Amino acid sequence: MGASGIDILVMDGADTLVFIDPPSYKPTWSMQPHSVTSIPHRIQSKSLLSTESSYFTKLFEPRKQARIIKRRDLEGKLPDGVKYVIDLTPPSTDDEAVAFTTELSCPLGIRSWARASQRWGLPPQYVGGQDEDDHNLPSEYSESRHRMGIVHILQALGGVSPLLDTPCKFWTFFALAKVFGVARQGQIKIDILTWIYESTNTRLIELHPEITYRIACGIQCDYLCHDSFCVLVGEEALLRLSSADKGPRLQWPERTFHGRLREPLDDEDCQRVEYASQSFMEYVIDQFIQLAGTDMHWLLQLPAFESVLRHTREKCEDCTFAPRLVSKLKAYVRGHIVSILTNPAITLAARKSRYIDSDNYPTPKFANSYDDMRYAERIISKTFWEMLKFESYDDRFALPDEKFSNSTLADLGRHLYPFQAQKHATIGHVEFKDLLLEINQYNYHADPTSPRFGFRKVGVTLIEPRGTVIESPTVVFLNPIELFQEVRAYVTDMGEIMGGGSRHGASFHLTDTLTCLTDNETKFLPLWAGGNDDGSGGVFTDQGIPDLETGGFSTPGPAIHTGSTVSSVASSISITPSNFESTVQGASHRATGGYWTDIMSINSEARFMADENDASNPSEAQADADNHSITLETSDDDLDDCFDSDSEDNNTVIMVGSVEETSERLEHMGLGVEAFSE
Repeated sequence: MGASGIDILVMDGADTLVFIDPPSYKPTWSMQPHSVTSIPHRIQSKSLLSTESSYFTKLFEPRKQARIIKRRDLEGKLPDGVKYVIDLTPPSTDDEAVAFTTELSCPLGIRSWARASQRWGLPPQYVGGQDEDDHNLPSEYSESRHRMGIVHILQALGGVSPLLDTPCKFWTFFALAKVFGVARQGQIKIDILTWIYESTNTRLIELHPEITYRIACGIQCDYLCHDSFCVLVGEEALLRLSSADKGPRLQWPERTFHGRLREPLDDEDCQRVEYASQSFMEYVIDQFIQLAGTDMHWLLQLPAFESVLRHTREKCEDCTFAPRLVSKLKAYVRGHIVSILTNPAITLAARKSRYIDSDNYPTPKFANSYDDMRYAERIISKTFWEMLKFESYDDRFALPDEKFSNSTLADLGRHLYPFQAQKHATIGHVEFKDLLLEINQYNYHADPTSPRFGFRKVGVTLIEPRGTVIESPTVVFLNPIELFQEVRAYVTDMGEIMGGGSRHGASFHLTDTLTCLTDNETKFLPLWAGGNDDGSGGVFTDQGIPDLETGGFSTPGPAIHTGSTVSSVASSISITPSNFESTVQGASHRATGGYWTDIMSINSEARFMADENDASNPSEAQADADNHSITLETSDDDLDDCFDSDSEDNNTVIMVGSVEETSERLEHMGLGVEAFSE
């Protein structure tokens, strides 16, 4: 370490002198240099040539060597063992100087990162050093930092890890590696990734994903690229969802919905994020509609429900009890989901951490952002999916607020096509006892000898059977104990999957937007990052996503590469019916939950697809309540009395061709147009 604070490198077997002159230095050769900064470094040429960098290769060309040796007045004066002389002095006057300065200029997030050292508990060995001008914020570019960065590159290529003890030194090291064409070299890459993934320094990925995305592309690290891309796409998807009923966006928003200041990205990278966010937004909406919409196929395909399907398929094709039971069960489970969605809440990450700051992100706006979202926007928040997971085995589910009585899922997102199409997904205020009544009525119809089920409230509400519960694959009655266990497990699994990351090992502590990207989103990444973009622009074609002038993206997509243009018929957040048919990734997602089975035929499921509003309501079945519903909140004696008599209800269900009618009408749907207008 010289007096100037710059290491003087002297490596074993050195055959190359490297000059890194200070500003205004006039090179002269002397065995007694007038300053330490004029002492050349001694390195091995193979450490540079083995990189196959075109930048370094040119420095060793014979004509280049002859000129530099002559200019340095070293002809016949080279020390023993030295064959080459190269000059890495930062340029100061020409276009090369401008290019260096532009590349090495530190982004704001890097310049301010050390300020958050105490707040985030950042590793001191990477943020505790000193920049020469950090009395306020370090300057974007520093000549001395530039020179030190060159030494750091030589160290790393020589097998010695450099001391990157400030964020600005780290960025300069990365930027110089890009300029020199060695950013993808093993040791360089290791030093960069070690810095980012060292303990809490990983917060940089969540707080400044644009920066880490640029770094990932520079060093071609697939998992860093993926992690950063997940954050960027989730944030952009929420912005697009929140502006779905607004005018076209004329520029890249400066802040995210949660208030994070966004940093610049190249147009091509903005394009990747925008296309992926459109796909991701549609995917998340689709998953929610599948979970709580009219069909709720997953509910009918739970193992506990197999007996009902077998009964209607093999014994009673015109059963009136099963459709009524299905309708009430859907409304009950949907009511729980809607209750979670519509309840106020503090953003999940704010509840789990103490990092809210009045001036620096995340701020109180971040903490309160969940309540600022419209209901349809909350489905892209990790807060919702985390709250959706069951933490107890209480058989009684949450009930929606009474203000949602007589409403449907469509009322929660009238400005979005997928929600418009859910006008038959009723949000009923179904009481637990009424649902249990319906189950007992169906069971008696299917098997008069089946046990009756009631519930006892002991701390939590638990279902208890009266009679023998047969464990057999051919059992004909519905066991509500198993049913609710499976419902809880499925919904919890969905919350886990949607709230998790798309890459195993990725960990996000502050990001509230979903990061569970699918192949449909990551395909927009380059090939080296696991995507499908080979540089031709083909991955962007046929996406149906318009350019900015028609309410779409800030860049035209495939036209950049191929000269073609993207369709501008639909709105930037237009969600067409074809987008919401069952997709491959949707099916695989459901299968991940472990509940899809092969036992159900299409015909038997279709019997339950009638309009839920046509199913009999609780009041119509009240005559059977005393005989088929059991409340065990009192005593065992009361329980005994509940099983004395049973009767069968003769209510019927009117079946309508709602599937075909809906399919026909969906062909004419568009975002912002009222669905099923009369």
